[in-house]
Amino acid sequence: MIKQPYDRTSKESIEEYAMNLKEKTFRDVILEDPNITDEDRAILFEYYNDYRTKGSLGQLIEKHFFFYDINNNSEADFNEAGVELKVTPYMIKSNGDLKAKERLVLTIINYMKDYKESDFLKSHVYEKCALMLLIYYLYEPNKERLDYLINYIKLFQIPEEDLEIIKNDYKIIIEKIKNGKAEEISEGDTNYLGACTKGANANSLRDQPFSNVKAMQRAFCLKNSYMSYVLNHYIVNKTEDYEAIIKDANILKTQSLENYILSKLKPYYNQDIEFLKHKFDIPYTVSNKAFTYLLAKGMLNVVNEKIEEFEKANIKIKAIRLRTDGMPKESMSFPAFKYTEIVNEEWLDSELYETFSTTKYLFMIYQYIDDNTLIFKKAMFWNVPEKDLNSEIKNVWKTTVERIKNNEYDNLPKISESPILHVRPHAQNANDTYPTLDGKQAIKKCFWLNASYIKKQIEESED
Repeated sequence: MIKQPYDRTSKESIEEYAMNLKEKTFRDVILEDPNITDEDRAILFEYYNDYRTKGSLGQLIEKHFFFYDINNNSEADFNEAGVELKVTPYMIKSNGDLKAKERLVLTIINYMKDYKESDFLKSHVYEKCALMLLIYYLYEPNKERLDYLINYIKLFQIPEEDLEIIKNDYKIIIEKIKNGKAEEISEGDTNYLGACTKGANANSLRDQPFSNVKAMQRAFCLKNSYMSYVLNHYIVNKTEDYEAIIKDANILKTQSLENYILSKLKPYYNQDIEFLKHKFDIPYTVSNKAFTYLLAKGMLNVVNEKIEEFEKANIKIKAIRLRTDGMPKESMSFPAFKYTEIVNEEWLDSELYETFSTTKYLFMIYQYIDDNTLIFKKAMFWNVPEKDLNSEIKNVWKTTVERIKNNEYDNLPKISESPILHVRPHAQNANDTYPTLDGKQAIKKCFWLNASYIKKQIEESED
């Protein structure tokens, strides 16, 4: 048994010892391990530099820095101190902001067992996140994995206001299992605690207790958006112009975040947009993208630039304008894809899947009463249903990729080909293009959710 240079029973000792990792690379950790030979080091360098050994950088820290054997049980890594070790990457965006590179996976969901514990604070997933030693390293795509630099280390306990939201997230996931609908679970169902896919591919299926339908293997995770917020505000202590909607965590003991937000918006239902524009001093027309965000901030009594809970939960506000007959005036667009990149994606790792599976939308719905009068009709939360995502939407995405590979840039899926999704231009003008596979240029295009599909989602929410 290797002597451990810290006290496993003391969270303070564990954190203090972990600080020795700061500004070191993973290569340094192996080089400084006194318990291995030079021959072993050469083997380890080759093993850990292989990107296919995903997750192994955490194992490297466990074995060659903390000197303990890797375990797969539900207890915390340092169970004597109640501390879970999490080694996770971050990136620096082009504007200098820090961003978590990925969600933080906590533990695989056991559909046959986990539903039996309805209390989050007694669940095994809570053991994995109650107190975490977070070790953030800087991901740089042009570097070997062993040369990534470790920059931030801190013991992290989930704040009370976040914990209340996570408790509700857990309840939503467990209820779907109890209702025999584990196959319908989506990361977009919840806010901070997600249920992400975890497996080699879409065929990684598992039994569930209350249905014969197999469900995709999933894991409890803390969402990418939440981990980005944790990094910037709880660890780096970066001051941003954020403001919380929830001023008192006790509010969330009696209602969900979504219900509280909708209760704040409801008094403004059916009010004329011109009245609301002047009430909240909004200097734009409703067609301007900034209008709806400023309107939501005004109704939610948020003064600062960004809404804290929306940033943590990856909640995006979308404006929908309905004609007098209730049909949306237009389909809903998403960011343009690059022809040379989408062809190299796999569905579960694609940009479209990531967007639709992890994002929750707050629809701010306006309706024309006549040609000149537009009202704020209502608001609703929505995320893409899993049954649509992994069937029709997946098929449209695959067809798009196949046609791009065949250089059919003017024959991408039309609105007549699918009841849910289509592809069409999303560019400023004819000169706004992306390179094609055959070395030419084609106008920028993106995926659009059909207006008729959006209408159906709104109508079903009213049932």
